[in-house]
Amino acid sequence: MKKIILLLSAILFVGCAASWPQKANLNPVVDDQLDGFYQPGLDVSIDGQDERAGSQIIKIALPESPVTLIPNQVSPHVLLAERLQDGFRQQGLASGNQSNITISIVVEELQATLTKPGVMFNANAKSRIKLTVTNNGNILNKEYNRASSQDSVTRPDIHDLEVLLNEQLSEIMAQALADNQIRGAIKGQF
Repeated sequence: MKKIILLLSAILFVGCAASWPQKANLNPVVDDQLDGFYQPGLDVSIDGQDERAGSQIIKIALPESPVTLIPNQVSPHVLLAERLQDGFRQQGLASGNQSNITISIVVEELQATLTKPGVMFNANAKSRIKLTVTNNGNILNKEYNRASSQDSVTRPDIHDLEVLLNEQLSEIMAQALADNQIRGAIKGQF
């Protein structure tokens, strides 16, 4: 009888192993922007690139479990380019593919990693984004780095990890949209 109970307990325990979604869903927020920073008719071309080694934005590396890598539903460089374009549009810039002004956003690092080095779960998130403004041959480069961590007795879910990255990306975009050097470069004032 004890063997049967132990066998059933083992089956139940294995059946309770963590399952993670196939895709993450980043949704960084761009706050409403004031209009009037740019003169009418000024247009820019915005594109994104991903220079990371892999497509994952979340890495789960827990003891006694295989490492799980989770990509985002939309490629982060595409998502960030779209959100920045919306923010610049609110500030008065038009978007055009043939513009002399280009803004390139490059995702160099973007990942939240969940580990359990001891009793506590540890979630670390890192973002490194490079933004380049090119205006008639003049170039301005900006790099944004963010890191945050969170310890917890209970295992965080994927939403908790997404929140860490969303907060970092929202902060980076807000800083870029409010940056006077970027505004000057777009206007041709280097």
